[in-house]
Amino acid sequence: MGKNSEMLKTFIKIMFNNQENIKKVIPNMYCKNIYDINTSLLLEKGLKKLVIDIDGTILPVDDINVSNELIKYFQLLKIKKFDICLMSNNNEDRVLPVANELDVKYLYKANKPLPEAFDNALKILNTIDKNSVAMIGDQMLSDIKGANEYGIFSILVNPIDKHNNIQTGTQRVLQRRIEYYLKKKNLFDRDIYYNERK
Repeated sequence: MGKNSEMLKTFIKIMFNNQENIKKVIPNMYCKNIYDINTSLLLEKGLKKLVIDIDGTILPVDDINVSNELIKYFQLLKIKKFDICLMSNNNEDRVLPVANELDVKYLYKANKPLPEAFDNALKILNTIDKNSVAMIGDQMLSDIKGANEYGIFSILVNPIDKHNNIQTGTQRVLQRRIEYYLKKKNLFDRDIYYNERK
C-alpha cells in the first residue's frame, strides 16, 4: 500500500474511533515550533539522533530560503552532539539545497509514513537503536504516525506557514478534522503544549 493510501486508511479508522489508530497520531511531545523543543530533555532521554521533516516544520512548503536563525539553531544542535537527518517525501531538488545549507544528512522521496522511510533514515544516521532517535514534524498522518508505528520518539510542531501544495494541503485538511475529533475526546488539544505525553 502506498503512503497516501496508508494515511487515508488511518484517517478513516480514526473517524470510526479505532483506538489503535488514534494512538498512532498522538505525539510523545508537542511544541509550538522547532525552537521550543526541550533539547536538554531529549539528551536526558538518550535521544541524540534527530530525523527532521522540512516542509512546514523548518521551512515553508517548497521554500529553499534558509534563514540565519535556522542555520544558527542547527549549529547549536550539532554543538550539543545531535546527529541530524532531514527527511522529506519531496524530491532531491527541494531537499538537497536545504541539507547543504544546514550541513546535515538527508533523505528525499522518503515515503513517510511507511516503515521503509524510517529504516533508511536510521541507516543514514548509522544506528539500529530506535531508543536513540526522535522524529520532528508538523504532520500527524505522516511524521507522527510513521514515528509511532516504527517505535521512535515523536515530536509534533505547528506548521510554520499557511502555504501548502496539493500534498501538504490535503494532509492539513485531514489533520484539522483529526484534531477536532481528538479534542472532543480530550485526547489532544492544539492549544496545549507538552514535553511528554501522559
